[in-house]
Parts: sequence; structure tokens; C-alpha cells
Amino acid sequence: MKILLLGATGRTGQVVAREALKRGHRLAAVVRSKAKLGMPEVEAWEGAPTDLGLLDKALENAHGAICCLNIARQSDFPWARLISPETLISDAVRALIQAMEAKRITRIVTMSAWGVGDTWMQMNWFFRLLVQNSNIRFALEDHNRQEELLRKSKMDWTIVRPVFLNNKYAAAYKVASYKPLKIGISRQAVAAFMLDSLEQKTFVRKAPVIFKG
Repeated sequence: MKILLLGATGRTGQVVAREALKRGHRLAAVVRSKAKLGMPEVEAWEGAPTDLGLLDKALENAHGAICCLNIARQSDFPWARLISPETLISDAVRALIQAMEAKRITRIVTMSAWGVGDTWMQMNWFFRLLVQNSNIRFALEDHNRQEELLRKSKMDWTIVRPVFLNNKYAAAYKVASYKPLKIGISRQAVAAFMLDSLEQKTFVRKAPVIFKG
């Protein structure tokens, strides 16, 4: 399967890329820097993920897309300044939908976050207060925008809502039936879930919350 991956140089995107290659998929990506990607096996174009021309090239003969873009901050400190546009995710998803529709490709799996949409009230008061009063809010606001775009589209989307990402190496995951039973999930597990969902065509037009297995 050929997959277009957006966000391939990010912390989660790199894990998804390695896992996709390990599974034998062909991978295309639109990245700011091929050098930062560091994966010669990936068919990569340098540029912005909103560039329709590049997306058109990267989607040639593709079977689906994965988006791992996020609003980046200078550090993980909640009040660190943003180093990416506030609407990066939604702008890229809007362009991706347009490019995929032109190619008649419908399958897309995208990463959102726990706390977005109808899961906002699942977080306790402390986390909600932290989000509302820090720069973390910009990511959740843009995830809300991308989710709305996908829901209004004709795409066969899956919106993945991981519960607090970490860098542990653990590929097991669980899907919450309502509220997650545990806090935290590894990027490796998120990558496994996203690729499983894409390959098996599961959770189509659904937004599952996933946590560590």
C-alpha cells in the first residue's frame, strides 16, 4: 500500500514512518526538510503541507493518507511560544481533502487529541484549566477545526484521539468504550493503531480515544 504521510518529521510522524516502512508500505511525504526526515526510502517532496501541487504529486497512486501534524511549541513547557502557525493542522487537512477528492482517494487517518470535541468534559478540571490558560489551547482549537472539516467531508476518515502522548516503547493500545481507563499512550502504540486502522479499514467515520494497553 502507498501512503501519504503528513507530519513525517515530527515526533509521532517519525514513529509512524518507521512502522509503515517496517510493514512493507511505500511511503510518500511532504516535508520542510528531507535532511531532517533522514529516511531515503521515503518518496519526499520539500515544501508546505498546504501546497496543493505537492500534495497532488505525493498522492499519485496512493491508497490513503495519514496526518500527524500538530501545533508545535518551542518546548513542552505549556506556555512556550508557538513555532508553527495556529491553523497549521486545519489548513493542511483542508488542502489534503481537496487534493484527495481530486484523486478520488477517500481513506484518511488523522491524529487529534483527547480533550477535543465531545471528550473535553472527560478531562478533569485541572487539565481543562491548564489547557484554557496556556498555549496548549492552540493545538486543541486547531484539532477541533480539523475534525469539523473531516466530518463535513466525504472522506472515509478516522480521527484518532490519543490520551497524553509519551516516548515509551510499547506498541499495545486499548480503545476506550467511553472514558479512558488509564492516562498516557506511547507514540509507538499510536503509530500501530493508525496503521492498523488504515490497513483494516476499521473505525471509519469514528473518533476513537486510545490509551495504553
